[in-house]
Amino acid sequence: EAVRAGGPLRVVALAPEERPLRACCGMQSGYWNSVQREMAETELARARLAVEDAEDVTLEVLAFDVVHPARAIAQYAAKLGARLVVLADPRASGLGRRALRKLRGSSPAPVVDGAAV
Repeated sequence: EAVRAGGPLRVVALAPEERPLRACCGMQSGYWNSVQREMAETELARARLAVEDAEDVTLEVLAFDVVHPARAIAQYAAKLGARLVVLADPRASGLGRRALRKLRGSSPAPVVDGAAV
């Protein structure tokens, strides 16, 4: 829908990463982080299909510290000068209720659920 409305659109897939030297489920964090980035790239591949060859659409991965997701998203939105932050699926984004509230309070742009747009 945003593509049809025109104007620039940036689709960002989230890749929560562990801090180096921390193990998760018996895996090294480097391996875990690469798996997270691959999963985010897979999400972007699906997004590419949805937007087809629309102009003014940028797709990218945002890797962030798993401990501070709201801070990373809010800072990235500010860096981009975002006018709106749409979470396609807040539950799948990895943001819990607390982090989602924190994001809504700290984001420079309104944060909405993708189903509401």
